[in-house]
Amino acid sequence: MTAHVLVTGANGYVGQALARRLAAQLAAGALQSLTLLDQHAATDDSLRESLPAAARDRLHLVVGDLRDPAIRAQALAQRPGRVFHLAGITSRQAEDAFALGLGVNVQAAMALFEALRLQQRHAVLVFASSCGVYGPPMPAHIDDATVPRPQLSYGSQKLMMEILLSDYSRRGWLDARAVRLPSIVARPAPRGAAASSFASDLIREPALGKRYVCPVGPDASLWFLSLQTCIDHLLLAAELPATRLPASRAWNLPALRATVAEVVAALARRLGREPAMLVDYQPQAVMQAQFAQWPPLSTPTADRLGFAHDGNLDALLDKALADLLLSSPPAHPVH
Repeated sequence: MTAHVLVTGANGYVGQALARRLAAQLAAGALQSLTLLDQHAATDDSLRESLPAAARDRLHLVVGDLRDPAIRAQALAQRPGRVFHLAGITSRQAEDAFALGLGVNVQAAMALFEALRLQQRHAVLVFASSCGVYGPPMPAHIDDATVPRPQLSYGSQKLMMEILLSDYSRRGWLDARAVRLPSIVARPAPRGAAASSFASDLIREPALGKRYVCPVGPDASLWFLSLQTCIDHLLLAAELPATRLPASRAWNLPALRATVAEVVAALARRLGREPAMLVDYQPQAVMQAQFAQWPPLSTPTADRLGFAHDGNLDALLDKALADLLLSSPPAHPVH
């Protein structure tokens, strides 16, 4: 049985999906206990109700800001053996409100790492980093040896935490694993969404029967990963023996690279429409440069460790649309 697990940012898009997977493990007796932390409700009642009665008192919900010492103490009261640190401010927010991004993405994360160090449990910590550690001008190819050069505060903040976690791991205080996520699709459309979330909008809006105005051109190239494959990767990252990990404790996840035009064409085949009926293009230079010029990607570290992307565009869309249509009924029938 795995010891107690903590998830921060448990009410986010990725956090909710991870919480459901972990709750299933809790119900099956594979987890000792589970704490879900978010500044909003960490989960809904349906997750608790889905558990066998005997497991419900082993699910702990903490609602509050990770920057608050009292909230951190509450979240860490069960002394986790594994932590999934997903809480963070998105790229758009981190750029528009620097102090907020610094406070959440750096200072709160550092406070969490320090609190875990002081517990002296050598906890396994999976950190949701980002391909945003790279920025324009993009190289012709990205692999494990490519030097990160972020061009947004968000990417800089993620990279800082990668470096800090590498040092904590070197010292034996934590057993960290920083995985760099590409665009995870297809996200819902909350306020304050990441600037890169147009990758999800591109899939979600046509699937829901809405015409979409795309801020990048049809030849823009993106890196994609489905939500369910992302959760598979987070769970795998937590299971890997430390002896197999790179010294940096950070690596790029495999991603499916596709152009916007390829995604639209694949959607059109599914929806029984012409591509021109789904999307209009109004390219924005800043968006095109920062978020839509992703080059070919090689991930030998991830490949060696057993990670893989969704395989092909059809498989990725099958997963993305299945998740999407479960939560959001289409505005018009989808054929």
